[in-house]
Amino acid sequence: MRLAVLGPPGSGRETIAGSIAASLGVPCLSLADAVQAEMRAKTPAALQALKHMNAGELVPDHVLLSMVRNRLTQPDVAAGFVLDGFPNHAVTAVALDAVLFDLGTLIDRAIDLVLPDAEVVRRLAGRRTCRGCGRTWHTEFAAPARPSVCDRCGGELFQRHDDNPDRITAGLQSYRPAAAATLNHYRASGKLTSIDATLTPAEITAKALG
Repeated sequence: MRLAVLGPPGSGRETIAGSIAASLGVPCLSLADAVQAEMRAKTPAALQALKHMNAGELVPDHVLLSMVRNRLTQPDVAAGFVLDGFPNHAVTAVALDAVLFDLGTLIDRAIDLVLPDAEVVRRLAGRRTCRGCGRTWHTEFAAPARPSVCDRCGGELFQRHDDNPDRITAGLQSYRPAAAATLNHYRASGKLTSIDATLTPAEITAKALG
């Protein structure tokens, strides 16, 4: 089976994608992992990407797609795979479909982890990171014994800039329109399954595979 797991920040997408992949016994692939593997191997696509990066430019979409294609030709994905967080604005669903069709396969199902903006903000804005050991806590879900003090090492806890509510809201305003194009693509082909992201990972995994 070949699945794509999609969802906003805070939806637990990475955890769910990994859980589904483990249940299926197939690799879980992210765009970042594909790019890093290409960089380590110093492939032509990686060298092209480095030229743009060194020039302070964004890596063109077609170069990213080339890296994804290379990853999808590896032997370990022959029996299936789970995509974590893409297709997206950089690697579009239409472009990914074209690559997969050329490779003789297609996405079987796209999982949309549904999480309202208010819940995204609640989950992300409550995160606190320890300056000492780097552990992440949460003001509601995993609160330390003493506010602003890490239980593990006694270090100071702080809120990352990206976890500021205003910044989270601004990010969602960019994310939602871009994500809508991908969701509409899979919805039109009858491959989209929407699942409440507030369920437990086990419940979400079961629904995704049901």
